[in-house]
Amino acid sequence: MVLQVLIASTVLFAAASLVLTLLVHLAVHIKASRKPPESDRPMPISVLKPLKGVDDELWENLVALAEQDHPEFEIVLGAADPLDPALTVARRFQRAYPGVDIRVHVCDQTLGLNPKVSNLAVLSQYATYEQILISDSNVRPGPSYLRDIAAELAQEGVGLVSNVLVGVGERSTGALFENLHLNSFVASVICAADLVGHPCVIGKSMLFRKRHLEELGGWHAVADILAEDYVLGNWFHKAGHKVALSSHVLPTVNVDWTFERFSNRHVRWAQLRRRINPPAFFAEPLLYPVPFVAAAVALGAAAGTLTPVLAAAALGTVVLKVLSDDLLNRRLRGDSIGWRGMLVAPIKDLVVFLLWSVAAVKRVVIWRGNKFIIDEGSRVRPLHEEPALEPLGFDEVA
Repeated sequence: MVLQVLIASTVLFAAASLVLTLLVHLAVHIKASRKPPESDRPMPISVLKPLKGVDDELWENLVALAEQDHPEFEIVLGAADPLDPALTVARRFQRAYPGVDIRVHVCDQTLGLNPKVSNLAVLSQYATYEQILISDSNVRPGPSYLRDIAAELAQEGVGLVSNVLVGVGERSTGALFENLHLNSFVASVICAADLVGHPCVIGKSMLFRKRHLEELGGWHAVADILAEDYVLGNWFHKAGHKVALSSHVLPTVNVDWTFERFSNRHVRWAQLRRRINPPAFFAEPLLYPVPFVAAAVALGAAAGTLTPVLAAAALGTVVLKVLSDDLLNRRLRGDSIGWRGMLVAPIKDLVVFLLWSVAAVKRVVIWRGNKFIIDEGSRVRPLHEEPALEPLGFDEVA
């Protein structure tokens, strides 16, 4: 009797999860169909590009930024380690585009425990313009990127602009996992949050005014916060500045990832979400119908009640989820995930659910070779003693 109740419950959860997932996916189609606003007075922009190692196709990413269709901008690049090979690429890039204002710096000052924030704090000192754009090194913008997001910031009341991201370029299985997840769960949650008026900022692309950041305490205020992008978005919102999600889709290049890198990234991100917004974090499995389907099938097989109807319903649920993922890819990057992606997508959902389960109890986060204890609001402190058992303690370079 208990087993039958469990089977019925998992079937109901799978059905509810599928419906909710399809509704959240719809938010991407709504957002991506909107055209960016236009402005007849493009504002100058200081693009801050923090570097850490040579990301996939870094040169091509930098070139795409230098060739923007925007009248006035500068690019300020920097890394903390003077021997970082990314600085060699950055200096070659500087020489290749003498007509663009490009500067390269060593950012060897430490502001706090978040190394990216320390890097940005130094780069900000060299920014000429009031408008600051944080642009990660693995994004590859289209020619209208700066013009589109500047037009968003020019709208009345807007204080910060971020972008819808799309993963591209995968060759390895780890990169395929990453891009499938970015283009389904991440994109849909970001767009759905925007539609209901809740800012959910990812720091790969953030445009704002320098004075507004200073009013919120500057980079010092988030020096020990790991999810500085999300926190800043909420601070801007609470201060009365509108946080806009541009419909300009921004490609994120992920080519050769290991499975370990993917796993470590999403255990870390899930921990951040748990410490920032616990109710939303614990509701996330409702956007993963595949694990519920797998549980229903396993329980049905164990009880000897795996009927053709249940098997067909399970298969239909997985197929609908995969087809919806494929539609999101077609909307965001203009092509299908292909047969390989369709076969991998359900496996990716199962893996992500397992990573979410680890993050639900894990408190240690590993980033750029450093181990931290993560506290409320994603504020971190150093880990001085090794825990007795820390699963999935992989080291992520990027």
